[in-house]
Amino acid sequence: MGINLFLQNFLVSNNYLEQFNLLNNSPIREEYLGIFIYFCFATVLALVIVVLSYFLVIQSPETEKLSTYECGFEAYGDTRNQFNVRFYIIAILFILFDIEIIFLVPWCTSISQLNLLGFWSMVEFLVELGIGFIYAWCVGAIEWS
Repeated sequence: MGINLFLQNFLVSNNYLEQFNLLNNSPIREEYLGIFIYFCFATVLALVIVVLSYFLVIQSPETEKLSTYECGFEAYGDTRNQFNVRFYIIAILFILFDIEIIFLVPWCTSISQLNLLGFWSMVEFLVELGIGFIYAWCVGAIEWS
């Protein structure tokens, strides 16, 4: 009984939406309503596309489509072959250096507008990147054989 009375008094006298001005032109409504509508539209559109693509396509499974590999070759060995660890190390190093090199694009496009701190910070980053590459090369992490 006491909780119901509290909730009734809170909702009637101190209306939450009016108290924080969420009904009128509030920053939340102005800035996030468009994002919410876009998110709802994208969700509905994605669901419609998935459902329609499932029901409208003619599904005719063939033996080649149901084979292990789409190229048509039968499996000639065990599918659970173990890869050399160097393959994974080289892949990780490639991704690492590739992502670090991506930082060069915004730096190169805005180099004329940077101050000395921005310039020397990137030079220091490139030196560290070079030291890491030389270390990986000296340790033999890049060599395949």
